[in-house]
Amino acid sequence: MSARPPLSEATRVVASRELASSEVDGEAVILGLSEGSYYGLDPVGTRIWQLVQEPRTVAELRDTITREYDVESERCLGDLLSLLAQLEDADLIVRSSV
Repeated sequence: MSARPPLSEATRVVASRELASSEVDGEAVILGLSEGSYYGLDPVGTRIWQLVQEPRTVAELRDTITREYDVESERCLGDLLSLLAQLEDADLIVRSSV
């Protein structure tokens, strides 16, 4: 398996369709259907999860989160890239060309 290139601001991502998810007390609970694994996201992660239900670039996600939360753009981008990389490693999101 070849290594994926790192995510960047131009990378477009979308939630995988092989999942079931729900919100419980303002936090996302995600079930990976193929492996039966559960994942949980805090409220900010839940907001990002809501946003990636449609294909969006990392820059679009960053811009939305910095508008909605009191966070600097650089810090937001770093945290966002880290979270998205974890979601991608867990096959919860995929890169999209659309």
